[in-house]
Amino acid sequence: MKSENWKTVRLGDEEGIIKDVWENGHHTKIIVDSKTLSFIANAYEEYKITHTEYITRKQCRASLLCVLSKYFGKVFTNKDSNIKARFSKNTANKLASDKAITKSVVNGFLPEEHFEAAENIKGIFEQAEYIGSFDDDSEDPNIIAIHRLQKDIILSNGKKCIAYITLKEVKKEGSRIYTQELLLNEYPPHEAGELTSRGLKTSETTAYKCNPRTDLSIQHKR
Repeated sequence: MKSENWKTVRLGDEEGIIKDVWENGHHTKIIVDSKTLSFIANAYEEYKITHTEYITRKQCRASLLCVLSKYFGKVFTNKDSNIKARFSKNTANKLASDKAITKSVVNGFLPEEHFEAAENIKGIFEQAEYIGSFDDDSEDPNIIAIHRLQKDIILSNGKKCIAYITLKEVKKEGSRIYTQELLLNEYPPHEAGELTSRGLKTSETTAYKCNPRTDLSIQHKR
């Protein structure tokens, strides 16, 4: 499966289409049967990295860690919510992980575009819109909440996209930036209000509660 065409894909004898799924603040892409719309596979898991892309990822990863090393141990503050998040080498590794890169690539972006946004994580986080706070799916007793933020950005090549940021708030260590992925469209405002914002901010325009398994079809252009 290649990233050039994400409107339709073929897995063996099955033809499928890519669907965007939002659940509890999570964004993922699944492949469903083009006729029955039944689930076939997780698009991220089906994506195969070419050797060329592997080399690109490796080179960009080394460069990113050098660029972000000046932020290790620093605390960033999001102006919209006043959330303070620690930045560490582990955070940088998360941003540069194959899982994070693959999400952006499957969403319709090049690895280089993912890394460009990652290099600007400080400014993006500080200016991002606070979406809301969600329960941890794993029900880890040490995790207080999962915070989601988004920021519309323009890459150096002129491409417009949404940087979607996930934070984990842990009892002892506080909040830390967990990951960032690039999206073509912003978080869908399904329902306003009634989302516990952990005392940070409650707004009918920025705090949303996602309905389980809400699908959005997105046509990707390369």
